[in-house]
Amino acid sequence: MSLDDNDVNILKVLQWNGRLSFRQVSEKVKVSVPTVSNKVGNLEKLGVIRGYHAELDPERMGQTSALVTIKAKPANLSMIAERFKADDQVRQLYHLSSGKLIMVCTFLGSHLVNDFVKRLASVPEIQEYDIANVISVGKEFDRAVVAPGVSIVVSCSQCGREIRGEPLRVKINGSTAFLCCPQCVSTFSALNGSKEK
Repeated sequence: MSLDDNDVNILKVLQWNGRLSFRQVSEKVKVSVPTVSNKVGNLEKLGVIRGYHAELDPERMGQTSALVTIKAKPANLSMIAERFKADDQVRQLYHLSSGKLIMVCTFLGSHLVNDFVKRLASVPEIQEYDIANVISVGKEFDRAVVAPGVSIVVSCSQCGREIRGEPLRVKINGSTAFLCCPQCVSTFSALNGSKEK
């Protein structure tokens, strides 16, 4: 689903500073406050905006960060990821197409890295791992790139399939449902008594 220029500009401003009021965003983007409010609400509902947070510097807080690469049988990767997902030291966890996991970890002190390595070694499903401390940060920015022409992926409200193009839309109880094909529109409308938009 395509984002319009106002969506893109609002996202750029919020990515730069999520603490701005809707009035401040509207002044920067040159649209009305209700437009900003409506668009931000829609982007939150769609999951494009996942939240607002303060960006903290772990090195200034005396913490040590490390990148951990884990190699295991593909059938075991999800189980290993689940095991470490709730760990407070694991700040980010990525499944890679190469059949590996990468974890970005932050430790309150460098001595805790050794304890974490012992836990890694105790997981029999891990075939090998590599851990490297971050010694300096060359660039660190949000993974999402906001640029003209960017689009969002929504899920079909009927079958759950990802919709990468323009979805079909059905209005129900004041909300818009996104659907992937005429068959899902028909099924969804029959089940929910909605009308195609």
